[in-house]
Amino acid sequence: MTAVLLAWMACDVFDSATGKALAKLTGGTLAYAIAAWMAFRVASEHRQQKPQQNWMKIAWLAMGTNALIFIFRPLVETHLWNRVIERYSTSPLEGFLLHVLIIPANCFFLIGVLAMWKAFSGVGLGFKIKTRDYLAMASVMALMFALMFYRQHLSEAQSPILMSRVLQPFGLALLSICAAMSLVLYRLSMQMGGGTLAVALRWLAAFALLRASLVLLNLLKLEFFAETIFPINGFITYVFDIGWQLVPWTLAFAATCRAEMTVMAARELRERRAARGALASV
Repeated sequence: MTAVLLAWMACDVFDSATGKALAKLTGGTLAYAIAAWMAFRVASEHRQQKPQQNWMKIAWLAMGTNALIFIFRPLVETHLWNRVIERYSTSPLEGFLLHVLIIPANCFFLIGVLAMWKAFSGVGLGFKIKTRDYLAMASVMALMFALMFYRQHLSEAQSPILMSRVLQPFGLALLSICAAMSLVLYRLSMQMGGGTLAVALRWLAAFALLRASLVLLNLLKLEFFAETIFPINGFITYVFDIGWQLVPWTLAFAATCRAEMTVMAARELRERRAARGALASV
Protein backbone atom coordinates (compact mmCIF):
# COMPACT_ATOMS: atom_id res chain seq x y z
CA MET A 1 0.00 0.00 0.00
CA THR A 2 2.76 2.45 0.98
CA ALA A 3 4.65 1.80 -2.25
CA VAL A 4 1.55 2.44 -4.36
CA LEU A 5 0.73 5.68 -2.53
CA LEU A 6 4.31 6.91 -2.84
CA ALA A 7 4.26 6.10 -6.55
CA TRP A 8 0.99 8.02 -6.96
CA MET A 9 2.38 11.02 -5.05
CA ALA A 10 5.56 10.99 -7.13
CA CYS A 11 3.50 10.98 -10.33
CA ASP A 12 1.43 13.86 -8.94
CA VAL A 13 4.58 15.88 -8.22
CA PHE A 14 5.85 15.32 -11.76
CA ASP A 15 2.35 15.91 -13.16
CA SER A 16 2.13 12.49 -14.81
CA ALA A 17 -1.55 11.75 -15.29
CA THR A 18 -0.81 8.35 -16.82
CA GLY A 19 1.43 7.39 -13.92
CA LYS A 20 -1.21 8.40 -11.36
CA ALA A 21 -3.86 6.42 -13.21
CA LEU A 22 -1.64 3.33 -13.33
CA ALA A 23 -0.81 3.63 -9.62
CA LYS A 24 -4.48 3.91 -8.66
CA LEU A 25 -5.45 1.03 -10.93
CA THR A 26 -2.69 -1.23 -9.63
CA GLY A 27 -3.21 -0.40 -5.97
CA GLY A 28 -6.97 -0.74 -5.98
CA THR A 29 -7.05 -3.97 -7.96
CA LEU A 30 -4.30 -5.53 -5.83
CA ALA A 31 -5.97 -4.56 -2.55
CA TYR A 32 -9.39 -5.94 -3.52
CA ALA A 33 -7.80 -9.11 -4.90
CA ILE A 34 -5.99 -9.69 -1.60
CA ALA A 35 -9.21 -9.01 0.32
CA ALA A 36 -11.21 -11.47 -1.80
CA TRP A 37 -8.57 -14.19 -1.58
CA MET A 38 -8.19 -13.89 2.20
CA ALA A 39 -11.94 -13.65 2.83
CA PHE A 40 -12.69 -16.80 0.81
CA ARG A 41 -9.81 -18.53 2.59
CA VAL A 42 -11.31 -17.64 5.96
CA ALA A 43 -14.75 -18.81 4.81
CA SER A 44 -13.30 -22.20 3.84
CA GLU A 45 -12.09 -22.71 7.42
CA HIS A 46 -15.59 -22.74 8.87
CA ARG A 47 -17.11 -26.20 8.84
CA GLN A 48 -20.77 -26.91 9.39
CA GLN A 49 -20.40 -27.98 13.01
CA LYS A 50 -22.21 -25.26 14.91
CA PRO A 51 -24.86 -22.75 13.76
CA GLN A 52 -22.68 -19.72 14.53
CA GLN A 53 -19.90 -21.18 12.37
CA ASN A 54 -22.35 -21.43 9.48
CA TRP A 55 -23.17 -17.75 9.92
CA MET A 56 -19.49 -16.82 9.99
CA LYS A 57 -18.94 -18.78 6.79
CA ILE A 58 -21.79 -16.87 5.15
CA ALA A 59 -20.33 -13.61 6.47
CA TRP A 60 -16.87 -14.14 5.00
CA LEU A 61 -18.27 -15.50 1.73
CA ALA A 62 -20.29 -12.28 1.45
CA MET A 63 -17.25 -10.14 2.29
CA GLY A 64 -15.20 -12.03 -0.29
CA THR A 65 -17.87 -11.54 -2.94
CA ASN A 66 -18.01 -7.84 -2.08
CA ALA A 67 -14.25 -7.58 -2.65
CA LEU A 68 -14.46 -9.70 -5.81
CA ILE A 69 -17.01 -7.33 -7.33
CA PHE A 70 -15.00 -4.28 -6.31
CA ILE A 71 -11.92 -5.63 -8.10
CA PHE A 72 -13.51 -4.20 -11.24
CA ARG A 73 -14.08 -0.76 -9.70
CA PRO A 74 -10.55 0.58 -10.32
CA LEU A 75 -10.79 -0.74 -13.87
CA VAL A 76 -14.07 1.11 -14.45
CA GLU A 77 -12.84 4.33 -12.84
CA THR A 78 -9.40 4.56 -14.44
CA HIS A 79 -8.72 7.57 -16.63
CA LEU A 80 -6.73 5.35 -18.96
CA TRP A 81 -9.98 4.64 -20.82
CA ASN A 82 -9.83 8.21 -22.11
CA ARG A 83 -7.17 6.98 -24.52
CA VAL A 84 -9.67 4.52 -26.00
CA ILE A 85 -13.04 6.21 -25.46
CA GLU A 86 -13.19 9.97 -25.91
CA ARG A 87 -14.05 11.80 -22.66
CA TYR A 88 -14.83 8.51 -20.93
CA SER A 89 -14.19 9.92 -17.43
CA THR A 90 -16.88 12.56 -17.86
CA SER A 91 -19.29 10.38 -19.83
CA PRO A 92 -22.53 8.87 -18.46
CA LEU A 93 -21.14 5.42 -19.26
CA GLU A 94 -18.57 5.49 -16.45
CA GLY A 95 -21.14 6.46 -13.84
CA PHE A 96 -23.56 3.79 -15.00
CA LEU A 97 -20.95 1.02 -14.93
CA LEU A 98 -19.66 2.18 -11.55
CA HIS A 99 -23.04 2.00 -9.87
CA VAL A 100 -23.84 -1.34 -11.47
CA LEU A 101 -20.87 -2.58 -9.40
CA ILE A 102 -21.55 -0.59 -6.23
CA ILE A 103 -25.14 -1.78 -5.66
CA PRO A 104 -24.47 -5.56 -5.49
CA ALA A 105 -21.16 -5.01 -3.66
CA ASN A 106 -22.89 -2.99 -0.94
CA CYS A 107 -25.60 -5.64 -0.69
CA PHE A 108 -23.03 -8.37 -0.07
CA PHE A 109 -21.21 -6.23 2.51
CA LEU A 110 -24.49 -5.69 4.36
CA ILE A 111 -25.20 -9.44 4.26
CA GLY A 112 -21.74 -10.05 5.70
CA VAL A 113 -22.24 -7.61 8.58
CA LEU A 114 -25.67 -9.02 9.43
CA ALA A 115 -24.32 -12.58 9.34
CA MET A 116 -21.48 -11.63 11.70
CA TRP A 117 -23.95 -9.97 14.04
CA LYS A 118 -26.03 -13.17 14.03
CA ALA A 119 -22.96 -15.33 14.61
CA PHE A 120 -21.70 -13.32 17.58
CA SER A 121 -25.15 -13.06 19.15
CA GLY A 122 -25.42 -16.86 19.06
CA VAL A 123 -22.07 -17.50 20.73
CA GLY A 124 -23.40 -16.71 24.18
CA LEU A 125 -20.43 -14.59 25.30
CA GLY A 126 -22.56 -11.66 26.34
CA PHE A 127 -22.04 -9.44 23.31
CA LYS A 128 -24.79 -6.83 23.40
CA ILE A 129 -25.82 -3.83 21.35
CA LYS A 130 -26.80 -1.06 23.76
CA THR A 131 -29.26 1.79 23.35
CA ARG A 132 -26.51 4.30 22.56
CA ASP A 133 -25.31 2.02 19.75
CA TYR A 134 -28.76 2.01 18.17
CA LEU A 135 -28.86 5.80 18.52
CA ALA A 136 -25.45 6.09 16.84
CA MET A 137 -26.59 3.88 13.97
CA ALA A 138 -29.78 5.90 13.59
CA SER A 139 -27.78 9.14 13.57
CA VAL A 140 -25.46 7.88 10.81
CA MET A 141 -28.39 6.79 8.68
CA ALA A 142 -30.28 10.03 9.30
CA LEU A 143 -27.24 12.11 8.35
CA MET A 144 -26.62 10.20 5.14
CA PHE A 145 -30.28 10.24 4.13
CA ALA A 146 -30.33 13.99 4.81
CA LEU A 147 -27.78 14.33 2.05
CA MET A 148 -30.53 13.42 -0.39
CA PHE A 149 -31.48 17.09 -0.13
CA TYR A 150 -28.17 17.79 -1.89
CA ARG A 151 -28.73 15.15 -4.52
CA GLN A 152 -28.36 17.79 -7.22
CA HIS A 153 -24.62 17.52 -6.49
CA LEU A 154 -24.57 13.77 -7.12
CA SER A 155 -22.43 12.92 -10.11
CA GLU A 156 -25.30 11.13 -11.87
CA ALA A 157 -28.03 13.66 -11.04
CA GLN A 158 -28.01 15.01 -14.61
CA SER A 159 -27.13 11.74 -16.34
CA PRO A 160 -29.13 10.99 -19.50
CA ILE A 161 -29.21 7.34 -18.38
CA LEU A 162 -32.29 6.82 -16.21
CA MET A 163 -30.82 3.80 -14.41
CA SER A 164 -27.82 5.89 -13.32
CA ARG A 165 -30.10 8.50 -11.77
CA VAL A 166 -31.97 5.74 -9.92
CA LEU A 167 -29.01 3.59 -8.91
CA GLN A 168 -26.89 6.34 -7.36
CA PRO A 169 -29.38 7.42 -4.64
CA PHE A 170 -30.16 3.76 -3.99
CA GLY A 171 -26.45 3.04 -3.65
CA LEU A 172 -26.10 5.97 -1.25
CA ALA A 173 -28.95 4.60 0.86
CA LEU A 174 -27.28 1.19 0.94
CA LEU A 175 -23.98 2.78 1.93
CA SER A 176 -25.76 4.58 4.76
CA ILE A 177 -27.12 1.30 6.07
CA CYS A 178 -23.72 -0.38 5.73
CA ALA A 179 -22.03 2.46 7.62
CA ALA A 180 -24.62 2.29 10.38
CA MET A 181 -24.37 -1.48 10.69
CA SER A 182 -20.59 -1.33 10.70
CA LEU A 183 -20.92 0.42 14.05
CA VAL A 184 -22.14 -2.95 15.28
CA LEU A 185 -18.80 -4.45 14.30
CA TYR A 186 -16.97 -1.65 16.06
CA ARG A 187 -19.00 -2.20 19.24
CA LEU A 188 -18.27 -5.93 19.13
CA SER A 189 -14.57 -5.23 18.74
CA MET A 190 -14.68 -2.89 21.74
CA GLN A 191 -16.39 -5.54 23.87
CA MET A 192 -13.73 -8.06 22.86
CA GLY A 193 -11.13 -5.71 24.28
CA GLY A 194 -8.37 -6.69 21.89
CA GLY A 195 -6.94 -9.50 19.83
CA THR A 196 -6.63 -10.19 16.13
CA LEU A 197 -10.35 -10.73 15.54
CA ALA A 198 -11.17 -7.40 17.18
CA VAL A 199 -8.66 -5.66 14.90
CA ALA A 200 -10.23 -7.34 11.86
CA LEU A 201 -13.69 -6.10 12.86
CA ARG A 202 -12.36 -2.58 13.29
CA TRP A 203 -10.88 -2.62 9.79
CA LEU A 204 -14.23 -3.81 8.40
CA ALA A 205 -15.94 -0.94 10.18
CA ALA A 206 -13.33 1.45 8.79
CA PHE A 207 -14.05 0.20 5.25
CA ALA A 208 -17.70 1.24 5.44
CA LEU A 209 -17.27 4.37 7.56
CA LEU A 210 -14.41 5.75 5.46
CA ARG A 211 -16.41 5.34 2.26
CA ALA A 212 -19.45 7.00 3.83
CA SER A 213 -17.32 9.85 5.21
CA LEU A 214 -15.70 10.54 1.85
CA VAL A 215 -19.07 10.63 0.08
CA LEU A 216 -20.45 12.93 2.78
CA LEU A 217 -17.47 15.30 2.69
CA ASN A 218 -17.51 15.42 -1.09
CA LEU A 219 -21.17 16.46 -1.17
CA LEU A 220 -20.53 19.07 1.52
CA LYS A 221 -17.55 20.36 -0.46
CA LEU A 222 -19.69 20.77 -3.57
CA GLU A 223 -22.38 22.55 -1.55
CA PHE A 224 -20.24 24.93 0.51
CA PHE A 225 -16.73 25.04 -0.96
CA ALA A 226 -17.28 24.85 -4.71
CA GLU A 227 -16.47 28.55 -5.14
CA THR A 228 -13.41 28.65 -2.87
CA ILE A 229 -9.98 29.57 -4.17
CA PHE A 230 -7.97 26.90 -5.95
CA PRO A 231 -5.39 26.05 -3.24
CA ILE A 232 -8.10 25.15 -0.73
CA ASN A 233 -10.26 23.28 -3.22
CA GLY A 234 -7.21 21.57 -4.69
CA PHE A 235 -6.06 20.44 -1.25
CA ILE A 236 -9.49 18.99 -0.45
CA THR A 237 -9.48 17.10 -3.75
CA TYR A 238 -5.97 15.82 -3.01
CA VAL A 239 -7.09 14.49 0.39
CA PHE A 240 -10.10 12.80 -1.22
CA ASP A 241 -7.87 11.10 -3.78
CA ILE A 242 -5.68 9.66 -1.04
CA GLY A 243 -8.72 8.66 1.01
CA TRP A 244 -10.29 6.69 -1.84
CA GLN A 245 -6.99 4.90 -2.43
CA LEU A 246 -6.92 3.86 1.24
CA VAL A 247 -10.45 2.43 1.13
CA PRO A 248 -9.69 -0.93 -0.56
CA TRP A 249 -6.72 -1.53 1.76
CA THR A 250 -8.93 -1.32 4.85
CA LEU A 251 -10.89 -4.31 3.53
CA ALA A 252 -7.66 -6.13 2.66
CA PHE A 253 -6.30 -5.49 6.18
CA ALA A 254 -9.54 -6.82 7.72
CA ALA A 255 -9.43 -10.11 5.81
CA THR A 256 -5.67 -10.48 6.32
CA CYS A 257 -5.95 -9.94 10.09
CA ARG A 258 -8.64 -12.61 10.33
CA ALA A 259 -6.63 -15.04 8.19
CA GLU A 260 -3.62 -14.41 10.43
CA MET A 261 -5.54 -15.97 13.31
CA THR A 262 -5.45 -19.34 11.55
CA VAL A 263 -1.73 -19.07 10.86
CA MET A 264 -1.03 -18.22 14.49
CA ALA A 265 -3.25 -21.05 15.73
CA ALA A 266 -1.54 -23.57 13.43
CA ARG A 267 1.90 -22.37 14.58
CA GLU A 268 0.92 -22.68 18.23
CA LEU A 269 -0.44 -26.19 17.59
CA ARG A 270 2.81 -27.24 15.93
CA GLU A 271 4.84 -25.85 18.83
CA ARG A 272 2.72 -27.71 21.38
CA ARG A 273 3.04 -30.96 19.45
CA ALA A 274 6.79 -30.47 19.19
CA ALA A 275 7.02 -29.82 22.91
CA ARG A 276 5.00 -32.96 23.70
CA GLY A 277 7.21 -34.98 21.36
CA ALA A 278 10.33 -33.70 23.09
CA LEU A 279 8.93 -34.58 26.50
CA ALA A 280 7.91 -38.05 25.30
CA SER A 281 11.40 -38.77 24.05
CA VAL A 282 13.01 -37.88 27.38
